[in-house]
Amino acid sequence: MKKLALISVLFIALYSCGTGSNEFLVKGNLENANGKTVFLSEFDETGRPVTVDSIEVSDKGEFKLKGNTSYPRFYMLRTSPNQGITLVIDSADVLKISGDFEDLANTYKVEGSENMEQMMELDEYLKNSLSKVDSLGKMYQEMEAAGEVDSLKKAEMDAAFVKIFDAQKEFSKEFVDKNTSSLISMIALSQQIAQRVPIFNIQEDLAYFEKVDKALFEKYPNSKDVQGLHRYMEQIKNPPQQQQQQQPATAYGVGAEVPNITEKNPEGKQLSLSSLKGNYVLLDFWAGWCRPCRAESPNLVANYNKYHKKGFEIFQVSLDKEKDIWTGAIEKDKLGQWNHVSDLGFWQSIHARAYGIQSIPASYLLDPQGKVVGVNLRGAQLGAKLMEIYGF
Repeated sequence: MKKLALISVLFIALYSCGTGSNEFLVKGNLENANGKTVFLSEFDETGRPVTVDSIEVSDKGEFKLKGNTSYPRFYMLRTSPNQGITLVIDSADVLKISGDFEDLANTYKVEGSENMEQMMELDEYLKNSLSKVDSLGKMYQEMEAAGEVDSLKKAEMDAAFVKIFDAQKEFSKEFVDKNTSSLISMIALSQQIAQRVPIFNIQEDLAYFEKVDKALFEKYPNSKDVQGLHRYMEQIKNPPQQQQQQQPATAYGVGAEVPNITEKNPEGKQLSLSSLKGNYVLLDFWAGWCRPCRAESPNLVANYNKYHKKGFEIFQVSLDKEKDIWTGAIEKDKLGQWNHVSDLGFWQSIHARAYGIQSIPASYLLDPQGKVVGVNLRGAQLGAKLMEIYGF
């Protein structure tokens, strides 16, 4: 199982009790790692990993990494650019990591941190749920290959998935209730299941996001990670004043016909939303800097791959202000197969203002006539609606 790129992994190495009060150490012993390099990274404000320390693993599988922080932070121990594990490290922490370099995410163990004990508890339950979902998917594929799938069996499979999802959701809620003031609760809020379907939905579960935000901001007001969550929650609860003033008097609900959008794609070519009429189209407002948006990317890819040949299209409007962050997110999340436009206006984007977008991700599912048939369908909701439309 790959860890979310939204957070990272750390290992702390122990030298002596006389190190600086804010210096943490990560040490460990990894199998199949002789001569290979491990990297300790943190994330900048755009979500890009920045290397804090790195070292070549010894012929005995041993390594030591260090860094400095005055408050708990997310780090990532990386074995390759896109592989690694997430750790929460506090000042003066000493962590000891073990596992298999070739499959660290599924084999790692961490000693020396209460935060990481919580992390492993959370991670272990999710891995168990993902295993059940994988088994369910393989069973469905085998039945489909044998021509044994009918409406009744599909309903049974859907019910089995819902049961797994509901059990995971219940566990995650209890975990957050028990560990509200721990940074690990931020990870719980960002975890996904199945085709990376979010366990927590910002709209349905707003109270949990608010509770974690309040507890963490009171406890760790100087934490950049906590500040990021707090800014996001402020944006959700108090959208920019300019946007509030320019919000249309009537929202685009189900049945409404939305205004056209014509804007440049990354190559400078003008694309129009109206050119896609005749198809079901997901009009999606997002940004490369928006972590919840990026978390939804795998779900968009999965649904596009499943339904595009039946006429499903995606038209994404970015609220980025820097082109390289926008195009980098498209490339990294493998979103290049559909339509992308942006005026790089950030929250002052003329298209976001025209639609009254107050937070992202935000989306409209449009029918072949360009009328709204769904609003803010994400995760399993989008897949369920498309299954209803296309019948599979």
